[in-house]
Amino acid sequence: MGALNDEDATRRRIDIALAVIAAAMIVYGVLVFGWSVFVVIALFWFENVVIGVLNVAKMLITGARLGSAGMIAAVALAAFFSVHYGLFTVVHGVFVVMLFGQQELGATVGGLFAPLGRMLAYLLTDRDGWFAAAGIAVVHLSAFVRWITATRTRSASLPGLMFAPYSRIVILHVSVIGSGILVGMLKLPLLGALLLVGLKLVFDIVANKLPPPNSAPSNPSSFYRLINARKEDAAGS
Repeated sequence: MGALNDEDATRRRIDIALAVIAAAMIVYGVLVFGWSVFVVIALFWFENVVIGVLNVAKMLITGARLGSAGMIAAVALAAFFSVHYGLFTVVHGVFVVMLFGQQELGATVGGLFAPLGRMLAYLLTDRDGWFAAAGIAVVHLSAFVRWITATRTRSASLPGLMFAPYSRIVILHVSVIGSGILVGMLKLPLLGALLLVGLKLVFDIVANKLPPPNSAPSNPSSFYRLINARKEDAAGS
């Protein structure tokens, strides 16, 4: 892995600082508002939603920068991503409700989308979680704005963007759900919620040190050669 330039180093320091701030907000909610393991994991799930929405925006912006052919490809990939990632997120949210939220949400919640509505209502209204959810959104919006600036001179990869969220989300949330089950068995709700926040913060810091998965490759694929050829043809005509 090569040395980071000043811009990348600054970006990573900002991202780590924002991750620490987001974690501190959740810790505050646990200690002051008495948030449970369910609320903490529900906030992590909400973060998945924010990441997915902004990733679609990144794909469309990248496609627009590549011209008409790139935009068509971006719309197609964004539609596929929305369905695939959306289904993953919905199923994951239902698991969170069924495994951790039955007691706090009261009556059994059936169906596929009803549990998600109940979880969001409980998170954003009944538990004063709106400030943490807003903080999570601001953190990712800040990263999104900086991504727009960074990719003006360094192209992003549409296939890379499509698959970028999965590695982070799958590894993190398998760990979080597994840890949450263990915490529930140990009957240590306060300590468990804090441990989950710590686990996610460590993961965010480690993931931030890895090379970004959405940079365009140094040797462009046939897809990019095709896009560039279309742009050159359009410029020459």
